[in-house]
Amino acid sequence: MCSNAGMPRLLARSATSLLLAGAAALFVVAAGQRWWPTCRRGAFDTDACMQLQSHEYDSLFLGEPWTPVGHAAEVAGLALLLLAGAAALVPFLLLPGWSLRFRLPLAVVPAACLALLGVHVLASGVSGHVVSVPLSGPAFVVWAFAMPAVLLLWVVIAAPNCPDRRTAWGLALALVLIASTPLPVLFILGPMLVNYVSHDIAPWTEAAMA
Repeated sequence: MCSNAGMPRLLARSATSLLLAGAAALFVVAAGQRWWPTCRRGAFDTDACMQLQSHEYDSLFLGEPWTPVGHAAEVAGLALLLLAGAAALVPFLLLPGWSLRFRLPLAVVPAACLALLGVHVLASGVSGHVVSVPLSGPAFVVWAFAMPAVLLLWVVIAAPNCPDRRTAWGLALALVLIASTPLPVLFILGPMLVNYVSHDIAPWTEAAMA
């Protein structure tokens, strides 16, 4: 498990870092498109901001009825596509000694699901209405539940078997990626970011993905 086999780690680390940083920046921009200036700090309980807190205005988790706000959905869709690229590389960073037949599904499935969601959100933003993309529902389930479960499994089982500095960085990456999946973001990080609990979705929640 501690082998250096696989794609060159420096290249994988650099590409993953760039993709994650790009996705993070775009999630912040998407949040700004939805929440600024209506939901600036101190204005969360105004009528206008309370209205924006409805899931009708979401830029990541789209469902009918849906009303786009600015270019939030287009930007969030691009962020998800960058996140898909990072997801394709993460197994090669966290599991360098594993056989390709095990790493490949762990790379392809999350990347494909995030790419599907990215296309769904981006196409909806461009068209101005929710665009149906096959398997986007199951793809969201994989992102929200399967991905954090697999990462947590690696943290609990695999990481203690390789107690070195490289694995410590892998642990940090895994924990951050778990925290950035939908459930922690919606119910913990989003409200913590602004110190505000909403009746629906806390303002600036998308920025917590960063």
